[in-house]
Amino acid sequence: MKRIVFLSGGIGSWAAGMRVMQKYGSEDIINLFTDTKKKNDQHPHRGEDQDLYRFLSESWGYIGGELEWISVGKHIWQVFEEARYMGNTRHDPCSRILKREAARSWIEKRFSPDEITLYLGIDWTEEHRAKKCVDYWKPYNVEFPLIDEPYLSKGDMCDWVERYGVRRPRLYDMGFSHNNCGGFCVKGGQGHFFNLLNQMPERYAYHEAKQEELFLVIGKRVPFIRKSIDKEISYLSLREFREKIQKDEMNNNLKTIDLNDIGGCGCFNDL
Repeated sequence: MKRIVFLSGGIGSWAAGMRVMQKYGSEDIINLFTDTKKKNDQHPHRGEDQDLYRFLSESWGYIGGELEWISVGKHIWQVFEEARYMGNTRHDPCSRILKREAARSWIEKRFSPDEITLYLGIDWTEEHRAKKCVDYWKPYNVEFPLIDEPYLSKGDMCDWVERYGVRRPRLYDMGFSHNNCGGFCVKGGQGHFFNLLNQMPERYAYHEAKQEELFLVIGKRVPFIRKSIDKEISYLSLREFREKIQKDEMNNNLKTIDLNDIGGCGCFNDL
């Protein structure tokens, strides 16, 4: 029985892999990493944060087994342009094509359902996500080691990896809730993008420019940052959101920004 750990480069998938190793040993583990850009693409703002690759290379060996590094050779904005569609919280062609379909294709070419078990880093605070994952990956068996006791917080997991001398991913220390796509995610909320703009303005500017280019390709503006005032819902582009923040900061009034609206990455959920 092979045990495939979906190793995302985040702390949760690493901790899940460690629990698999502790229970079954390393011999049959395959750590599967699906990259979101071409391998060796050195652009600082495309795909994953550069520190993710540092963390991945330093940490996966403690799980052991094999590391399989796959990529479809595209980044998210290429996916959106080819689909002529701006991803959002409801529909995510980026993670569907670059993550889920890439992983599923790789697995189906190599293993029948009775030959493997899949492991995801969903933890006890995200148990509601598990059913979607189980449904998507049928007929393959999926398990979630971090749903079981003893329960671990993200801080616990970061402390765990640092006991091996591996520094936690830098995005966590910068206030991001996940370590995927370099801190960018179309499922993010106002608080998420406020943090991206403040922590990495150059990266925000890159994605803002790519979104404006995409709107021209599509022929219409289809923003995804949700805004709700008196139960009236509207959506802002990255440019509009940045301009709103700059205006509010000039007026010393950031109360109109919902900093608690973080949203989240769910790359291996089928939406």
